[in-house]
Amino acid sequence: MRLQYIELLCVLGLALPLLRCASGTIPSCIEIAPPEINLTSQKTVVERHIVGDYKELERDAWIVSSVQTNMSRRTVSRDRVLFEAMSTRDSLRQKIREFKDEGAVGETSKGYLKYIGTPKYQRDAALRSSLMGVVDQENQARKTIFQRVLVRSGKKVPSERDIDEFGSRFAGEQRAFAKENDWIQDTSGRWDRK
Repeated sequence: MRLQYIELLCVLGLALPLLRCASGTIPSCIEIAPPEINLTSQKTVVERHIVGDYKELERDAWIVSSVQTNMSRRTVSRDRVLFEAMSTRDSLRQKIREFKDEGAVGETSKGYLKYIGTPKYQRDAALRSSLMGVVDQENQARKTIFQRVLVRSGKKVPSERDIDEFGSRFAGEQRAFAKENDWIQDTSGRWDRK
């Protein structure tokens, strides 16, 4: 048995110099390339008011941001209504991105989504109904978040005007973060592609 180990070591000793990688290094042929890391300090209006970590893997790049405000993570988790609205938005994010990529929805100047008529959805009432259901859910979640954040920041009962102002600030940031060819509405009400 011991002789077999010695023979194996001898064979490995002779073969190791022959097992070179293209890079010329002996220890390993595995090349590990970590993803490019981009740190950003940009935050949305909502992120500035809610503490949390956001991590997303996007096209081989890690985007990591964290937000610090006077609201603790525990406060958000205790506010069931706010937490549910944020969860709703999270669950709809990918579908909304698909609608935006198709040119079927855009960001209004008040911080909400709006259906943009496209032939695909104009021809198919069931598809349009499904899209409108997602848009309605997203808009209701956004309004709830706007209200709850205003309450948390000291407004006992936010007025519609307060909510609209908050939504307008949110819309400004959505316009800034929109991808190329997304529909966006400017403050005068005109629709354009970014």
